[in-house]
This record gives sequence, structure tokens and C-alpha cells, in this order.
Amino acid sequence: MEKLHRTDSEFRKHLIPLRDSAQKLNPKILYAGALKKSKNWQEEPHSHPFCEILYISEGEGTVETENGSFSVSTGDVVLYNAGATHCERSEDGVAFLFFAVTNLKFSLAPQDMPLDARRSPVLRFDAYAQDFAYLFKALVREANEKRKYGDEACRGIANTILCLLLRLLSDGEEKYLSPNETYLRLRGYIDEHYLKIRKIDELCEAMFVSRYYLTHLFKEYAGVSPLRYLLEKRIDYAKQRLVNSDDPIDRIAEETGYSDPNSFVKMFRKSEKMSPAAYRKIHGCNHPSADKTRQS
Repeated sequence: MEKLHRTDSEFRKHLIPLRDSAQKLNPKILYAGALKKSKNWQEEPHSHPFCEILYISEGEGTVETENGSFSVSTGDVVLYNAGATHCERSEDGVAFLFFAVTNLKFSLAPQDMPLDARRSPVLRFDAYAQDFAYLFKALVREANEKRKYGDEACRGIANTILCLLLRLLSDGEEKYLSPNETYLRLRGYIDEHYLKIRKIDELCEAMFVSRYYLTHLFKEYAGVSPLRYLLEKRIDYAKQRLVNSDDPIDRIAEETGYSDPNSFVKMFRKSEKMSPAAYRKIHGCNHPSADKTRQS
């Protein structure tokens, strides 16, 4: 890292932005605009193949989508996914600023659909209320004035709005982040072949990565080692089989990748703090044939 031209002091601080961004954005701004406040505003339901974002600058009203009707008031942000049918209504009048954007692609979400389809499109973020008010006004002003570098200014402002929205929306939800593509590929391979993988080295050979790199990726993006992730997948499978079948534990152990049922029981007990038989008794089937196995 290059040395700063001055050192920090009691009166002067050099603040360096976080370099490791969760999501690289390259939005394409389609339009920006404003709706003036007018009474008895009513819009026909419609949809479009891009994402649209509104900032309620004045008044109150409702927005309607396939999920229902939602109240909006000054300071709210409304986010419509691509393809979502929606409209806005207000008896006393509502004013809002808006823009449309496309090319929003997240690793684990469909393009131009940043919002979970089950969530309300109305977002309330008091911590960033003043920021959104300023940014939306600046975006609409730049789009309206059509000055030189206006396209870059609009993209930069919209990018800032989107970054704030994604920061607030994410709250730990993985789909708003952009994990390393190699990690996603490796995790997908485990998700598909976890019952067949006998050793982590087999995974490394199949995916042409080193064991060190594999471990590093999983520790960074999954928070656990690849072996732990693999074992958790097997445990989940075993629990489903124990609950939904009366097959002997020996057979479930073999399906889960354990030729020795005792090793399976030991692994299961360590993970769930009880034996497979006890888990089955509490959560599901309790057939006589299910107990014909070694329980030690």
C-alpha cells in the first residue's frame, strides 16, 4: 500500500474505504423522473421487464402488487422487481421520484429481481432517509438537465442508491452478496455429489483445485471447512431418511457414505447430541425394523 502524504492527527484523519466490495454493480439507467402531487391519483396495474425504484417525496398513498396492498408515506422507498405487476394510488395526493434500471445481476438471484418476491415492495430505512432524498433529487436533476457527463453522473448516483439499498436489504441474506464464482462451483458440486464423495481429496481432484485453496474458500464464504459442510449435508440427508422412512439405520448409514454403521452413529451423535435411533423416536418413524442395527 502507498504511503499517505500526511499522517493522521487529532484534527485530520484519512479514511480509507473498504476495498472488498460484496457486489460489483454495473447498472444501466433507462430513465428517471418525478410525479407531481395531485389528488385522486390512480394508475392502472402494469409491469415491465426491468427494475423500477421510487422515493416517496411527499404525501401518502398505497402501492398494489400481486402480494397485496401496501401503505406508503414520505421517506419510503418502493422497489419493483422486473415483471412484477404494480400500481400506485392516492386520494389526498402523493409525489415521488423514480428511476428504472436493468443489468442488475446477483449470483444467487434472477437478473433485475433484487427483492425477495415474498417481501413487501415498500422499504423504510430511517437511517438513510436524508441520503435517499438527496440522491433521488440529484439523479432526476441530472437526467433532466442533460448536461455533459450526465450519463456518468446518473449512473454514479444510481449506483450509490443501489449500494445503500443492497446494504440494507442484505442483512445476512446470501443472495445479495457475490461470492467467489469458484466457491459457488465447488459448493454446487458438493450439493450434487455429497453422498458419493468419500474424501475431500476426491473433490479437489474432480474440480482441479488444491486442498488449501478449497479450505480457504469455504472458510471465507461458508464460515466452515469443506469437510464440515460435507458432513452437514450428509447429516441433513440422514435426518430426512430417519424421519420419513422405516429403513434400518445400517442402510441409511450406507447411503450416507458410511460402510461402518458404528462410525455413522458416532458422527451423528457428535452432531445432534443423540443417536439416530433416539432422533427417529423423537421426530418420526418408530418401526420395529428400524432398530435392527448396532446402536453403540
